[in-house]
Amino acid sequence: METAAQTSEYSIYGLTREVDQALIRERRVGFAAVLFIAATAIAVLYSLERYLYSRWVGEPVSLRSLLPAELVFTYTWALLAPLVMRLAQRFPLRGREVNRNLAIHMPAMLAFVLVHASLFSLVTVLLAPGIELQILPSVLGRSLLSWTVVDAIVYCALVTVNHAVIYYRVSKDRALRASQLEASLAQAQLQMLRMQLQPHFLFNTLHSISALMHKDVRRADSMVAALSDLLRMSLQNIGAQEVALQSELDFLQRYVEIMRLRFGERLKVSIDIDPETRDARVPNLFFQPLVENSFRHGFGDLGQGSINITIVRDGDMLRCDVIDDGRGLRTGHKDGVGLATTRQRLAHLYGDNFVFSMRGAPNEGVHVTVVIPFNHPERMAAD
Repeated sequence: METAAQTSEYSIYGLTREVDQALIRERRVGFAAVLFIAATAIAVLYSLERYLYSRWVGEPVSLRSLLPAELVFTYTWALLAPLVMRLAQRFPLRGREVNRNLAIHMPAMLAFVLVHASLFSLVTVLLAPGIELQILPSVLGRSLLSWTVVDAIVYCALVTVNHAVIYYRVSKDRALRASQLEASLAQAQLQMLRMQLQPHFLFNTLHSISALMHKDVRRADSMVAALSDLLRMSLQNIGAQEVALQSELDFLQRYVEIMRLRFGERLKVSIDIDPETRDARVPNLFFQPLVENSFRHGFGDLGQGSINITIVRDGDMLRCDVIDDGRGLRTGHKDGVGLATTRQRLAHLYGDNFVFSMRGAPNEGVHVTVVIPFNHPERMAAD
């Protein structure tokens, strides 16, 4: 059963799984035990039914003579069950190839019926005293007439059970990954908050406020208000995986406002947003690390430069471009903590369905492009 973790049956849900071999063996032993316990229980119950029925109609049959035949019948099912489930894992009845796989299962079901009837007939003849193998064809014919429909139902039941078990395990993995993503998101948010509150940022902002208090009280007051809003908004959406783009832009504008109050006209930031995208869902604390990267590494101590932010819808995707005219990328550039965290969060949220690229040359600025699925609330509700 566990081999489904490496087959298309499991990957239909977009998941992969590393499985401990000891756990696989343990589950196989447990599955075999359950299978044969169930087969024994069915044989005993069916033998009791036939025994009571024979007494009811006045033609009593010994329970001792009924039970071996029923055990052979159900144990043969148990022996064939792993093969059926392996086939169900290899050719699942869902996904793009469902029609092809269904065409494979039809002859496989007929083979299951024939093999089960043949094994049952052979063992029955061998165990019956005084019966020769010459009557095997007639016994096989009676078995096929009696049990074809039942065997076909059992085959379909085994395939259904296999799919149900796989779906259950995938559902558990999804729930586990969701909880892990929640924890990762909370950790990322705290990390981003720590970056926003790191000493040099607060020191520089508070130092600017202190200096402005003696020159421009109104500007200093604006900076205090912007810093207060930034800290409040940092805590507002903790726990949310995604937020509306407009909420993310509001946070970004507070950050940019502080930087503008510090650097004045030397800093230019333009934001061009497609109105259709304002309600789209984007990762929480998404833009700020990208813009902060331009401030700190693009033209930090220069105190001047420009950043252009563009957000548009591109079909089923949302495209975001952040372009600065700062120092550009050095040879051998590696992502810092903020960009690395952003890349990891995108992978957690969207799997392979995203683009995160950074390009630029020394003294030619940096161009960051992020493309993620366009998840609009109305579209998500329709889905």
